[in-house]
Amino acid sequence: MAYDKKVLAAARRALERDRAAHAEQLEARRRDVYARAPRIRAIDRSLSSTAAAVLKAAMESGGDPTAAIERLRDQNLALQAERAALLGQLGLPEDYLTDRPLCAKCGDTGYDGGAVCSCVKARYAKLLKEQLSAMLPVRDQNFDAFRLDYYPDRRDARLGDSPRELMADHLFECKEYAKRFGADAPNLLFYGSTGLGKTFLSACIAETVSGRGFSVAYDTAINIVASYETIKFGSGDGEAAAERIARYERADLLIIDDMGTEMGTAFTVSALYNLINIRLMAKRPMIVNTNLLPEALADKYSPAVASRLRGEFQAMQFVGEDIRLKKKGM
Repeated sequence: MAYDKKVLAAARRALERDRAAHAEQLEARRRDVYARAPRIRAIDRSLSSTAAAVLKAAMESGGDPTAAIERLRDQNLALQAERAALLGQLGLPEDYLTDRPLCAKCGDTGYDGGAVCSCVKARYAKLLKEQLSAMLPVRDQNFDAFRLDYYPDRRDARLGDSPRELMADHLFECKEYAKRFGADAPNLLFYGSTGLGKTFLSACIAETVSGRGFSVAYDTAINIVASYETIKFGSGDGEAAAERIARYERADLLIIDDMGTEMGTAFTVSALYNLINIRLMAKRPMIVNTNLLPEALADKYSPAVASRLRGEFQAMQFVGEDIRLKKKGM
């Protein structure tokens, strides 16, 4: 998994904010407790000076400091017992004012040894999902919300199964794909008529994959080509287009939606070919959604593009009736 540097930096900043908020909460607890029981403040001051007192006793003893250190230890234990009793009288646990890190593994440094700590990884995954939510409605489009009852259960002689049975197989395969996703994951080609759930099932995969900490880039073929056009012809916001292209090329998973709806120009074919080829060479998985049948790809695109889509992608046919129309009762 390749970390997105900007998102990783944001995850580290989130840890810093959480750590600062945690420290503020602890300080607020102390102020409240000290106001209610001033003796606890005095005890804490005494306990914090124990180390200095031990060092002073050792230096002043002129001999074996063991006896002095033991007296200080006994005083320390007595103060701790008194403190615990006072907190108990306030209805609070004895560790109520103990400063503990949010993450016991890294002590809130963000590093576990020389690696990124799991607490940063969790914040990184959360940020990735929030980023993805701006592109896809992943809160609503997830595997639990995917409904097979929209697909006819009548057997289709051409398929050998009913559309519902075929889509149940696809649903299982996509769940497994998302669960096991990694650098060696295959590329997927979802094809079939409009309104059959290709984008929905892509979003389901994206939701699970991003939740596991992998970066996901999603966009329509039209918007992807538009980004390359902005760079090529100098129109629009070039910096934003370059940033989008970097995501298309480097994300752990790229989802290209509605491929085949873009204008069929030489530049369009070239841009899509370059993007697909870059990712294939880097072994970065893709999901392509299209209304075109596999055999029609050569008519729309160059032989090179069609060959890669048909030879490097695992094809899944979506069948049934337009779900959008069904939802409208048409």
